[in-house]
Amino acid sequence: MVLDRCDIYKDEDELLKDRFYGLKGLKRQHGRLTAHFGRALRSTLQAQFAFCLMLAAFAGNLPKVVSWLFILIALVELWALFMVMAVFAASLYFGRLWKRRPRKAMIYWAWWPGWDLFFCLFGVISGALVGHYLWYTGLEPYYEIAALQPYDDVNPALVPGSQLQDAGAINFADNVDVDRSSGGCFVNAGHTYCVAPIVYTGQLHSGLGNAPMHGSWDYFAVGIDCCTCPNQDFRCGEWRNPLARGGLRSIDFRSRPFYRLAVEDFIGAFQKESQHPLFFDWVEEPNYKVRALWHWAAHSAILVAVAFFPVVFFVAVAGGQVLYWLPPPPE
Repeated sequence: MVLDRCDIYKDEDELLKDRFYGLKGLKRQHGRLTAHFGRALRSTLQAQFAFCLMLAAFAGNLPKVVSWLFILIALVELWALFMVMAVFAASLYFGRLWKRRPRKAMIYWAWWPGWDLFFCLFGVISGALVGHYLWYTGLEPYYEIAALQPYDDVNPALVPGSQLQDAGAINFADNVDVDRSSGGCFVNAGHTYCVAPIVYTGQLHSGLGNAPMHGSWDYFAVGIDCCTCPNQDFRCGEWRNPLARGGLRSIDFRSRPFYRLAVEDFIGAFQKESQHPLFFDWVEEPNYKVRALWHWAAHSAILVAVAFFPVVFFVAVAGGQVLYWLPPPPE
């Protein structure tokens, strides 16, 4: 009886219009900003998960199997979101959705999956880049130097370099300094590789004056593009710091051959001998500098991971509001 009194086709059409997920329906259902929070939160958490996985894989000192597992999980998540969008693209192409309503429906259903894919891709790429940067600028030098031995109160005049081949951080004895006016240099590919001897009394003498007891000048402060050639004005490391009395082992293996050539220049210029040269960055408190490498990288990773969430969440909410700001389509 009720059905006889109603225009079922009109009622059905009105119901479809009200529930239809086109631009107008999306505008009606998401008229308030708070309506986007749940979906934006989900999209943000997916991206945050991928970002943290890639960050840990590239910056964490993890076994290779674990690192590759993290990368695989992040890529599987990205691939799953990509396949969702691929299904939509295939539906548009093979279904020939030329009518107005189906096309608008696809906009609705593809809107948040599209954001999911974009944010997850952003999380994967940014996590890998940030992790790579933190590893090579902070964590890798820390782990390499930390694996070596620290030494205190080292006098270059008494201890030959052959005894400290495993040195990582050295605190030199009192009255030990860098002779900035008696260095060596080597120029290659537009870069100047500089070395200066670390000697007792801080001054190199001619002949056998203040020569090491073992006869070899083995300790050098080094740097790149911080001296002229010939090197008579060494300005590398903390050369201006009067409290600098330590050396942090240079782990720049690419520059090491050029530092050796600079030592050869030093040997030829001053008629000295260097049998086991060791290269150091001239610093104050080298042990503190080593620990600071790890603290800087760890704090930076935490800061970036924490900042990633609100940034992506804000963009996700703003993206959800775009359709709300657009004028309704013409009827």
